[in-house]
Amino acid sequence: MPRKRRVLSFPQKLPPCEGPKLNIFPYHKSRIQWLDRLDGDDDVTSSQGYVFRALIRGREYAVKVFFDPMSTEYFWGPLLGEDTSLDTAAYYTDPFFAECRAYGRIREATDGKILKSDVAVASHGFLFLEPKDQEALQKRNIDLGLDSVDIDYQKSTIGGLRARAIVKGVASSKSGITSTSMRKILGKVVSMNKAGIYNMDIRIDNFRDGRLVDFGSSWTEPHALLDSLSHEAATESKLADRVMFDQMIEDEELENGGEVKAIHHMQLRSQIKRH
Repeated sequence: MPRKRRVLSFPQKLPPCEGPKLNIFPYHKSRIQWLDRLDGDDDVTSSQGYVFRALIRGREYAVKVFFDPMSTEYFWGPLLGEDTSLDTAAYYTDPFFAECRAYGRIREATDGKILKSDVAVASHGFLFLEPKDQEALQKRNIDLGLDSVDIDYQKSTIGGLRARAIVKGVASSKSGITSTSMRKILGKVVSMNKAGIYNMDIRIDNFRDGRLVDFGSSWTEPHALLDSLSHEAATESKLADRVMFDQMIEDEELENGGEVKAIHHMQLRSQIKRH
């Protein structure tokens, strides 16, 4: 008798560790029609992955396809300990899991009326690409980095060699940040910080229509790296979004007149000392 093909089963929520989790995309088994790149020219390589416009069950989505994590022990080893498994470290340092955790917390906070739904471009869940989808992207010269994944990680991680993706809503190419909208947008950033989400990548290109679009660099509480830091270093990390927001306004030369300020230097010093 012919051997039955083994069907891989994936978890309904990720990551499998303490803290918020993102649900699997409801139509993760449906056919994906890959359209154009949304993150720049086809010749541009991202540090985290690629973003495509895609058609699934007749609806357009933005699908961010991630590189698989490689060993970055030089970064997390001193903080989490060299004996920490790559799986565990990835739950807190890998961009895919960072987005899962952030969007999981956003869902919790919006359900609890702590956050408004317009703080970020909507996420509809995660999925693992089928082999045919990986082949379709590779034919477009998209390197998913599957050949450079740590071999031990391949054997143990959820999904194995399957490329991972997060499905989001499609937004316009405009940041939505103007002199008149910056105060409201700053309020969104601060509200996310209060909910335990630290984006760590506040810049003009990370906003679409006044909403944050990428959380691949984010830290969401509870977070192992935050817990490993001193009180002073942890406080500085938690205030990073506000510092970057002020820098963004300055870099973009938006008319402000000093009225909108995410954090003042004296306020920064006092908050660090207080902790």
